[in-house]
Amino acid sequence: MGRLAEEIVRKPQLASKLDGEAVKRIIYDVGEVLEGETYFEVEGGRVLFVGDTHGDLYSTMAVARRFLREGYDLAVFLGDYVDRGAEQVGNMNFVLSLKTVYPDRVILLRGNHETPLANRYYGFMDAVSRRFSFSFYRVYASLFASLPYACLVNGSVLCLHGGIAKGLERLSQLREIPREVEVEDPIGFQVLWNDPHEGVRGFKPSPRGPGIYVFGEDVFTEFAEENGVEVMVRAHEVFPQGFKWYFRGRILSLFSAAQYTIPVNAKVGEMEGGDLRVVDVFS
Repeated sequence: MGRLAEEIVRKPQLASKLDGEAVKRIIYDVGEVLEGETYFEVEGGRVLFVGDTHGDLYSTMAVARRFLREGYDLAVFLGDYVDRGAEQVGNMNFVLSLKTVYPDRVILLRGNHETPLANRYYGFMDAVSRRFSFSFYRVYASLFASLPYACLVNGSVLCLHGGIAKGLERLSQLREIPREVEVEDPIGFQVLWNDPHEGVRGFKPSPRGPGIYVFGEDVFTEFAEENGVEVMVRAHEVFPQGFKWYFRGRILSLFSAAQYTIPVNAKVGEMEGGDLRVVDVFS
């Protein structure tokens, strides 16, 4: 298992040139790896955190080089591999190959763009249709449903794509989110879509749309204290500087695609010895 994935990791440009049967082999292999990873706890001395890459294969390749060159124990990708970017299909194939080759060191979380709801409007469904066929999109969508919503690193660093959800009181609830192609579970939906917001108390409706909320520092603090969470690392928002700290350094939001709809100084997070810092994707 994984010989094709190993070749793609060595030569990432191949990820954009695969035929349909090769893609199915990659997805079958990674599907076996992902089985049961709806929520899990992991340990690592040196950890790399990667925000949205949105079809930017160039930035993802730089992240992978850093991961392999620096010998991180873990790389946690926080979702949004597709939509908007020029190499959406290739970027998705590449991160799936990384997961296949390094199953215990690479974590792929689900983002709000690993859903048909987003893919209908932001490009990935069309990109797959042009490259293969409209029906082939279902192959990717079934894989998206296998991606976990969150992970807990070293017992205290919560990683997810969006944010805390209304009704999410215990970490154990993240294990119970149904794995669906269309995300209909309200907690799962909000974990993918919600945002932190300075100056807000509780939950307030989000401009992103119905069923989505912004949440305040009080929400995060209560959840963190009840569950032993020291810091949360998430993605989901674009910033020209590539990152933003929320709530006096308790939440780090990352954006790791340099080639986007606006110029971005793409960043990743790095944790070693309990210290979390931000570094340039291309450093």
